[in-house]
Amino acid sequence: MRDFYERFYAVVNQSQAHARFCERAFGRNLCQHGFADMAQIDALIAAVQLTPQHHLLDLGCGNGMIAEYISDVTGAHVTGLDYIPAAIAQAQARTAAKADRLAFQVGDINALNLPAATYDAILAIDAIYFSNDYEATIRQLVAALRPGGHLAFFYAHGILPGVAVADFQPETLAPECTPLAAALQANGLTFTATDFTDEEYRLAQLRKTVLTELEPAFADENIRFLFENRMGEAQGISRAIERGLHRRYLYLCHAVAV
Repeated sequence: MRDFYERFYAVVNQSQAHARFCERAFGRNLCQHGFADMAQIDALIAAVQLTPQHHLLDLGCGNGMIAEYISDVTGAHVTGLDYIPAAIAQAQARTAAKADRLAFQVGDINALNLPAATYDAILAIDAIYFSNDYEATIRQLVAALRPGGHLAFFYAHGILPGVAVADFQPETLAPECTPLAAALQANGLTFTATDFTDEEYRLAQLRKTVLTELEPAFADENIRFLFENRMGEAQGISRAIERGLHRRYLYLCHAVAV
């Protein structure tokens, strides 16, 4: 997976094809890799109720374009963390004039070293999947929150390509039964979960349409690997949702456990 993201960030900063894809599929080019369009990002901002007084950690920030958008819209101070050095370098170069409220650093979700009681909110937009131990990662995130702080996760769970239906546990699709929910509960956290599965399905269909139209542009830029990745994601998620074996949620943890 790391090899893919190194290739991804080596090309997307200059790719017009990927920029056009993001604009048309997600509503704005924030170099998205995942299934969070602008409506979902704005819903996340509204749910967390960020203000200029808040300090926020964006876990798995990529090249920081979503973090920058969140800070621009809310005035919040945002620190972005990602394990791809090239992505962080892009973020730092692009936002140098906003260093009073934006900071970016290289870090690994499986080797976190976060300052204690520092953040008012921590966001993970399709990023918690990279953790090898959800429960341990969330324990570390909780320790980095100020009293009354919030955790927010966009998270999808479902059957993966190549997995037999008999080997999948459909009971884990309920919002209180997903692997992420289990890890939150193990850390003593209460949460709300908003279902975004319908939105994810509509976005998958739109992604397939836009990608089909832009396929020649990806080929012209010699980044067909990126086209195939984005199309494969959309097709796989479409099939899983059509089979009733995939869900997407926004989890919001209202306060640090006492």
